[in-house]
Amino acid sequence: MLKERIEHLCKKKQISRKDLVEGLVTQAHFANILAGRYPLADDLAEHIASRLGVPVNYLNHVAIADEQTLQRAEHIFQTMSGQSVSESYVDALDDRDDALVIELTTSFMKAIYYQQMNDKTAYDYLHQTYLNHYLDKYGKTDQADLPLPLKKALLLYKIQYFRSQSRYDDVLNDVNRLSELVEAGTEIWLTAQNIRMEACVLLKQFEQAKQVFEQTMRQIVDDRLFHRLSGLYVAYSGYCFAMGLVQEALRALSMAEANLVYLQQPGDVVTTIMNNRIVMLTMTGEPDKALDEIVRFEAMIANEPEETQQMFEPVTTIYRCEAAFFQRNWELLSEGVERLRTLDTSTDQEMALAFYESQLALNQGDIETFQSRALECLPYFESTWHAMRLEHLYETLAVVSEESRRYKESSFYYRKLVYLLKNNGGGGAYRQV
Repeated sequence: MLKERIEHLCKKKQISRKDLVEGLVTQAHFANILAGRYPLADDLAEHIASRLGVPVNYLNHVAIADEQTLQRAEHIFQTMSGQSVSESYVDALDDRDDALVIELTTSFMKAIYYQQMNDKTAYDYLHQTYLNHYLDKYGKTDQADLPLPLKKALLLYKIQYFRSQSRYDDVLNDVNRLSELVEAGTEIWLTAQNIRMEACVLLKQFEQAKQVFEQTMRQIVDDRLFHRLSGLYVAYSGYCFAMGLVQEALRALSMAEANLVYLQQPGDVVTTIMNNRIVMLTMTGEPDKALDEIVRFEAMIANEPEETQQMFEPVTTIYRCEAAFFQRNWELLSEGVERLRTLDTSTDQEMALAFYESQLALNQGDIETFQSRALECLPYFESTWHAMRLEHLYETLAVVSEESRRYKESSFYYRKLVYLLKNNGGGGAYRQV
C-alpha cells in the first residue's frame, strides 16, 4: 500500500521516483522498501514526506489495519451502503486518512453516492484526482489481499459501475461474491439480493430470480424488515414483466407503492415505481394509462424544489415522447422533441432524442436525416443492449436500405434484427431505473 500511495503522490506533485529519493537512498534500495523487503526508516520517511508535502504519518501509517481502523472503515461502508445516507454525512467525511483502508473505502463509497445522486461533476473529479490511480492498482485483482471493509467497498463500487454499463454477467459475479462477505438480513445483504434478482432477470435466469425473491421475502418477514418491502416488490415486478406476467408486474408495483409508508425517505423508490409503471404501460400498448401516470408523476414533482423539477423535466418529457411514439402521434412526438432539445440532458437522454428525431425524419420522408440520426445513436444502444430501441432501428434501417437497393446493407441489419429477436426473448426491453 505504501508503493501505491507514493506513486499517487508523485503523480500529483509531478515528481519522478528518481528525483524523490535523490541524495537520500539508491533507487534499488527504495524499490525494495516499496516492495516490502525493507522497512521505511524514520529519517528517510521524514525526508520523503517533506518532498511530497504530506505529514510523515501519511506514509508510516498507510498500511495500518488494526481492529480500530477496520471498525472505522466498516462503519463508513455500512453507513453509506444504507438507504438513508445524508448529504451532510458524506460531506463531513474526510477525503484523506493516514490509513489507506479508510481513505480508499471512503472514496469508493463517495463515488457510489455521487453516481446515485447523478452528480457527474463530483464523480468525475473524484476519479480524475484520486480513484483512477487506485482502480488501476486494485480494480482488476481478486482483492484477496485487501482488508475486508475495503474489499466490500470495491465490490459494491464495481457492481454499481457494471450496472451503469448493463454488464450484468459481471454484476452477478461480483454481487455473489459480495453476498458471501456480508451477514444475511443486514441492509447491504438486502441491497445485494435486490441487485442479484435484477441481474438474474436481465440474464434470463428466471428460476434463480424467483428463488432470490422467495429467500429475501422470508428474511424480511422473519426479521420484520418492512422498510425493504417496496424495493423487493420493485425487483419482483421486473421479474414478472420479463416473464410476460404484465398484470402481476403492475400489481407488484402497487404493492411497492403501498409499502412506502415504512420508508423514512421514499423519494428514490417512488421515482423507480413511477418510472417502471410508465414504461410497462407504454410498452404493453396502454399509452393512455401511461399518460395518466405521467401526469400524476409531474404533479408530484411540482411539489419539489425548483432544482429537482429541472432535473426531472427531461425524464418526463421522454416519457411523453415515448407514449407519443407508441401511438404514432407524430405531432405530439414533434412537440416533445422540440422541448427536449432545449433541456440539459444526460447521454442516455441525448441518444433518446436522436432516436426520436430519426423516427420523425423517417415519417416525414427525410431519409438522409433519418440515417444520420439513427446511425448516431445506434452504437450507444448496442453498447447498452437496449432491445426496444435496437428492434426499431435495425428494422427501419434494413427497410430503408432495401428500398434504396443497398441489399448488402439491408441484409446486414436484418441479420442483426434476427439475432436480437432470438437472444432477447422479449424481456430485455424492460430496464429498471
